[in-house]
This record gives sequence, structure tokens and C-alpha cells, in this order.
Amino acid sequence: MRAALASVVAATTLAAGFARAEPAETNVEAALAALAARLDPRVATTLERIDGAGRRLLAARAYLRAGAQLGERWSWSAEQAAAFEDTAEKRALDAAVARVRCVFKSRHPGYTLWVNPEFRSLDLQLTRWNENPGVGLAAANLLTAVEQAAAAGISDTPDGVAALREFLLAHVPAPVPPLAAPGLSPHGRLRAVDFQVESAGRIVAGTDTASIETAWIQDRWKERLREAVAAADAGFEGPLASPDEPWHYEFRPQPGSEETPLPTACDAT
Repeated sequence: MRAALASVVAATTLAAGFARAEPAETNVEAALAALAARLDPRVATTLERIDGAGRRLLAARAYLRAGAQLGERWSWSAEQAAAFEDTAEKRALDAAVARVRCVFKSRHPGYTLWVNPEFRSLDLQLTRWNENPGVGLAAANLLTAVEQAAAAGISDTPDGVAALREFLLAHVPAPVPPLAAPGLSPHGRLRAVDFQVESAGRIVAGTDTASIETAWIQDRWKERLREAVAAADAGFEGPLASPDEPWHYEFRPQPGSEETPLPTACDAT
């Protein structure tokens, strides 16, 4: 009898817990949908393709923070990426990469740089965002925080949407997401370059975060790459600090520099 009574009490308590949680979850989903409807149509469409409320919230935060720069940062279509291949800017990028590789090789005989030329389409960015464990953890923490704040007025009303917007803008993700939100990766406009150090066909320092402390820090390839990039003076800025990616540099040449591509001869020291 006591066991049966305990089961009834436990079931009642569990049901009550779900009843309390449901309004917060519902409010968050409704507020996020209302917020998305007020954003750039590309953002709203992309959010629909992201799995789970937490990952959608985390991406929405990035889109809000992009602000007026979202349009100039948004990833190209496949057609736009293909058109870029036959431009002066692409030739300048290729020359700049060759310049860095040349300087690096002259400073470190026996080692060379391999550059991943991958164009990261929006589809690929979405797949990685939906699958990445680091993104998932940051998203889960954000969702918990938002659900706790839902009782403070987050809803699909104008005031509730404004509350969610301010909450997301002020939120500091933990851990730092290892990926840019879908559509905002600089690889989506071929503005980012990932350098990898190779020797005799073997990757010495690659783009695996597990290798940062050993290969990039302890073996000093982060410092060596940074010095080579600086010596080449080819228009690259980096490395990326947050998240920590010693291999990641962005191509930001001076306006008009694409008209006079850099020589690739190894004449820098």
C-alpha cells in the first residue's frame, strides 16, 4: 500500500514538474519564432533548419550581434562562389597565400604550409552546427538560462520578444562555440584561410583543437606561423582568438591591392 502510494506521489510530482516546465519551453519557442520573423529573411529561413531550440537560440544571438554587418558577412551561394574564382580578388588571395607559404618554407626548411581551399556552403555550415558537440553544450546552457528567464517576461508579445532580444545580446556563451553560426563563417565568402604545417607529407600541426596545446603551443608552430604571416605582409589578419584557432587567418587586404598582386618570390626574411 505504501509502495503504491509512493508511486502515485512520484507520478504526480513528475507530472507537476512537466506542467511547470512546459510554459517556459512554450514561451521560449514562441518568442524565438516571433523574433525570427522580425529578422532578415535569410536568417529566418536558416533558423528553421537548425535542430533544437538551444542551437537556434545560439545562432539567433550571433545574427543579432552581427547587426548591420550581417548582409556583408552572409555566405555566398554556390553560384557566387563559382563567380569569385575568375576575379582579381581571387588572384590576389592566391598570390597572398603563395607569398605566406614561400616565406614560411624559406624560414623552416623541410616544412611547408598546406591551405584548405574549401568553400563552406551554408548547407555544410548547417550540418556542422547541428552536429558539433561544443555547439551543443553551449546551446544547452543557453537554453537553460533562457528558460529560467522566461518567467521574467519572455513571450511572443512585443515586450516579450524585446526581452528575449536583450537577453541574447547580453549572454556570454559557455563554452565558447567552436563554430560561427550558419551563414556567418568567413569561409562562406572565401575570406578565411586555414594553414596547416606539413613535413614529408605528414601533418605536423593541423586544424584539430586537440593539437593546439601540443603542436601549436608547445612546438611553437603558432608563433612560427604568425611570424611568417607578418613577414609576408600579404593582407592576412589573425590568428583567430575566440575560439582559439592558431591556424585561422582572414584575408583583409588594403582596398585596391587586388589590382597589384604580391610577388611570390621568397625575398622576405
